[in-house]
Amino acid sequence: MIRASFCGLCDDCQLGNPAFLETVVRLQKYLFQFRANWWLHCFPVEEGFSFAELSKALEWFRNHSECPGCKNGKGHEDCPIRRCALERGLDQCHQCPDLAPCQKFDFLLSEFPDLKARLYRRQLKDRAREFHRLLEAKKMKA
Repeated sequence: MIRASFCGLCDDCQLGNPAFLETVVRLQKYLFQFRANWWLHCFPVEEGFSFAELSKALEWFRNHSECPGCKNGKGHEDCPIRRCALERGLDQCHQCPDLAPCQKFDFLLSEFPDLKARLYRRQLKDRAREFHRLLEAKKMKA
């Protein structure tokens, strides 16, 4: 399944990645082999974490491995990036002429600091392709 987003964040999503899912299954097997439910009393919750919650989280990843991304019905409906792209009729944010000053990404940049830089690169690649297309069209006319 193709995960599609306006901001490009879904490009790095690990949901559905076979290697990620194999790791999740392997961790579940290790937890079972470890018999975590038997040893829970040895791990104080306030100092560590809950094995039950870890097991629940791993099961969640196995059951939710096919997110289609915000363009295909998932994600946060109130995401300012999503709303803006829809209002402007953009397929993706790298097509926006106002990408450089855009502050709608600020809430993501602390966790994904290179997100906007990747969009700039896409923007530059698109411009280069268009430039070369125009050069080729001029050559054909000449």
